[in-house]
Amino acid sequence: MKPNTKNNQETENVIPTKIYILIAVGFILLVVPIISLLMDTQMVLIKHMTRIANGSNVYNMLQEEIPGAFVHVYVFNITNGDAFLSGEDDKLKLQEVGPFIYQEYRKNDQFELDEEAGVMRYTPRLWTKFVPEGSVGDPHKINVTVPNAALLAMASMLSDYPFLTKTGFNILASRLNTPTLMNMDVHSQLWGYEEPLISVGNTLLPGWITFSKMGLLDRLYDPAAIPRFELGITNEDKFRIKTLDGARGLSVWDYENPSKRTRCNTLVDTYEGIAYPPALSPKTKLRLYRNVFCRMIDLDLVGTRTIDYGPEALIYKVNNDTFNIGPNTECLCGKRACKNGVSDLSPCLYNLPMALSHAHFLHADPQLYERIEGIHPDEMKHGSEIVVDPKVGVVLQTRFTLQISVDIQDVSYNRQAKPFSNMVVPLAYFTIIQGELPEEGKQAIKSLHVNFFYMVHGSEIATFILGLVILLYAGRTVFWSVICSNRLSYKISKLKKPSNNIVQVEEPLMNENNFSHIKVLESEIYCTKIQEP
Repeated sequence: MKPNTKNNQETENVIPTKIYILIAVGFILLVVPIISLLMDTQMVLIKHMTRIANGSNVYNMLQEEIPGAFVHVYVFNITNGDAFLSGEDDKLKLQEVGPFIYQEYRKNDQFELDEEAGVMRYTPRLWTKFVPEGSVGDPHKINVTVPNAALLAMASMLSDYPFLTKTGFNILASRLNTPTLMNMDVHSQLWGYEEPLISVGNTLLPGWITFSKMGLLDRLYDPAAIPRFELGITNEDKFRIKTLDGARGLSVWDYENPSKRTRCNTLVDTYEGIAYPPALSPKTKLRLYRNVFCRMIDLDLVGTRTIDYGPEALIYKVNNDTFNIGPNTECLCGKRACKNGVSDLSPCLYNLPMALSHAHFLHADPQLYERIEGIHPDEMKHGSEIVVDPKVGVVLQTRFTLQISVDIQDVSYNRQAKPFSNMVVPLAYFTIIQGELPEEGKQAIKSLHVNFFYMVHGSEIATFILGLVILLYAGRTVFWSVICSNRLSYKISKLKKPSNNIVQVEEPLMNENNFSHIKVLESEIYCTKIQEP
């Protein structure tokens, strides 16, 4: 049986060209929002808004001087100094004094952007400004009794040296009348005081000791110790540290020796902590590096939290075993034996045996402070929390603590330092806090999450509905065009337009039980409307 090509041609002829155009437009309008959903257009827009490229907002911000985190400093005051030195007290008694609050400021010097290589390079310059509001007092006017860190550190460093070397140090310390304990104002302890041993070392051993005064923050913010960073700028590795002074690992921990390269000393998954890549996955491993750490610090994902101005944030904390002996810290046990609870800072501080840990030795072996009173580790007070927006990669809040101590070996050869033999003596700890974003920052995050969400998905819904309406209209038109062309199997009389809008038809060819008379009238009126010029 031959196909009825004549009827097909007639059907094609009665469908206007504009209907084909409407069908095409309708399909496009239906497909576009589906593609938008699959592509996650909101994420595409966020990546574009946060790109690092010449002239972008992030590019300009990276070259500006910006305020950073607040550093809350707590120093340890010795309350039984004479009794401990005389041997009357077996334990050293400490009293926490603080906080003294400083705000960090930052400027990325010698900023370079290499879009072809997908990296940026800069040398971060950091400085602080004292914040009286919230501080316990003026650090110039509050005095504390503290160990002579220079004496204890140098005596400990020389503990493995030959007898003659140790004897020479004893003579020098005695001649300089170096005290074991010192009473000084907090500002001097933090930012530097004149210590004869340091001055002599700076004069006689300029290649070893390059500074003339001793201060905790002064050493930690030493601009000469800051390396040049190279970081990624693509969406996959944005803000990830690639090299430090050209090396892909920590040279102070033997990265240059291929046989000793491990995750412990290699810059894998490492960031400064100022920002992270967009579309951050909970499976992405994060580590922090700052030159004051002298190492990488692992972060653990511990949960999520809904922020009232938009995102479902990821919550991280510093790994509990960060300062304990284990596979992730094996490279840090170099010349000195590792101790559970503290990390060696000596390679980054002129080989002076300083140690880094959580505040109050949180998560450390209690034996570490069994000869010290006043140490009360508390997860709520001394723990950590880093809140990150995973879509944008911005850090919303930060709080973690770091403690500086003197790791003292057997120094029984030195009369002044002997009472502190085989102790880790805390000097101060710092709580680094980045509070909530300012209102301007909150509004920017809200725009990216909420406004973009409604704008993108609202457009998708509107486009889909419009496409559906157009297709329904086109389909209805095609349907009635086909009905009209086939005459509904009726022989339709010549259409006229009487004033009363009644369509006259002849008797149907088919049995009138098949179609109602009303249907004929409706279809013919519609056909009339279609066929009218």
